[in-house]
Amino acid sequence: MSLNLEQQVKLAKEGNKAALEAIVNSIKSSVYGLSLRMLGHPEDAEDQTQEILIKVITNLSNFREESAFKTWVYKIASNHLLTKQKQFNARPELTFESFGEIIGSMTEHAPTLEASNPERTVLLEETRLGCMQAALSCLDKEVRIAMILTESYGVTSKEGAFILGITPEAYRARLSRSKKSLQVFMTQHCGLVRKDNACQCHQPAAIRLSQNNQADTDTFVIREIATHGRAALLAKLDELSEIDRTIAMFRRYPEYQTPDSFLTIVSTLISSGAYSVFN
Repeated sequence: MSLNLEQQVKLAKEGNKAALEAIVNSIKSSVYGLSLRMLGHPEDAEDQTQEILIKVITNLSNFREESAFKTWVYKIASNHLLTKQKQFNARPELTFESFGEIIGSMTEHAPTLEASNPERTVLLEETRLGCMQAALSCLDKEVRIAMILTESYGVTSKEGAFILGITPEAYRARLSRSKKSLQVFMTQHCGLVRKDNACQCHQPAAIRLSQNNQADTDTFVIREIATHGRAALLAKLDELSEIDRTIAMFRRYPEYQTPDSFLTIVSTLISSGAYSVFN
């Protein structure tokens, strides 16, 4: 009989390396997805995911079962990312105002998207994902992480409060702020949220195709297209009100998988003996 995550944790704390490897493999994609959504760059996300996994391994003996194990992992990951993101503040900051100007420029000068399926499908999916990542990046990091934790990973306000070290009321306030900001922006600009908006996915996709400018997330989107019903999601948007469409899109786009390099990284971390589970 297969063991659940909490049972694997107990075995790992007793020194079972196979259980420890199973734990790390079960959380690595969620940690990577959280890192990528927060940082926006795959290379940064890979580096920080590795650091977070090391923290999980070395602090496992400190897990006191005051929460679900995965909630505890999100606490470690969130604290790490909110601290580390200060290192990336030297990069040009994207705001809703500057992103809106970029969208306006694209819709004014976009060429025709001349591509046939499946290339067209991939280009459109990459564009939608890139736009949503950019919109997330416009949020302050404190409200951005609340949005990601709840809408991408199903974290409740009680769990979110534990993760971020604030009250449930403060967490709900951050979540409300993030949703309102995204809804306002997407309602003003996105053609999927409001059909008469100027920005339609094929326009920025055509620009990317003409510039041969493949997004950082391309390979992950291609992988996801094969396993998720994007057509069903887009069709369902028509059934929702404008105010609900934005959150539906963020809730369903997509679950990231860690790069293939992590297959060996996890085993190496554990077998190296450099990072002990025990105090």
